[in-house]
Amino acid sequence: MNPHAHSELKDAKYVVFVDGSRRYIDCTADVTNLVGYERSELLKLKIDDLSFNAPCVSELFEKYRRYGHQNGEYILKHKDGTPVLVHYKAWVFDDGCHAAAWEPAEEWEQLYLASLLEENPIKLRNKANAAPSAIRRHRRCAAGQRPELFQKLRAATEALCSLLTEEDA
Repeated sequence: MNPHAHSELKDAKYVVFVDGSRRYIDCTADVTNLVGYERSELLKLKIDDLSFNAPCVSELFEKYRRYGHQNGEYILKHKDGTPVLVHYKAWVFDDGCHAAAWEPAEEWEQLYLASLLEENPIKLRNKANAAPSAIRRHRRCAAGQRPELFQKLRAATEALCSLLTEEDA
């Protein structure tokens, strides 16, 4: 029997397992592709090592252990240093297993995030100029069907315009 046979993880493509010290102990092959590490490399890392904001990992992990579950958005750090935004759901199962299912953010979210985190002015302009076309494609699809997504996309567009205006000043 598979020791990771939890129904919550059954259909998940990107799944990680960690121990109590936040070290990765198992993962699906898709996770290694997402973060750019070989499986053997990933299993030597801790959550902190893949976090774009390592200082807050300890507190967030303790809340997760205390409540037995957690979900939200998180910024991982790809092996090449680029941010990878994921939506996640994490559980502490009755058998003591600590697991999370990740879902990579949509293309527009990744481009938007990369723009916000870029410090190099030339790269910032390139990234900020690439994101709006991806956002516009999603806005057309979301306009009548998902008002909350449409609002999020509009806010992202406004933030990018503001960011580019600040860079020009």
